[in-house]
Amino acid sequence: MRINKLLGSEVNLTGATTLSGAQLIRILGGSSDILITVKDGSNITGTMTIKSNTVEFIRKKSTETIEAASAVKAVSVAFGD
Repeated sequence: MRINKLLGSEVNLTGATTLSGAQLIRILGGSSDILITVKDGSNITGTMTIKSNTVEFIRKKSTETIEAASAVKAVSVAFGD
């Protein structure tokens, strides 16, 4: 079992955002596979596809943005021990 400490409210991730400077983000995939992109300014630092109806965690720098090809649920969470 994974225990999460939430650092904000869950949002629909539809455009590029830092999620208020989040460094660890929990993403819930939607009804189809979704491409997630992390950027530092206009430079892409990484991409990954999240399978439908799965949960993934993405670590990023606080200044990097994260965006999805279509809406998914995202929330900032704390690092665990």
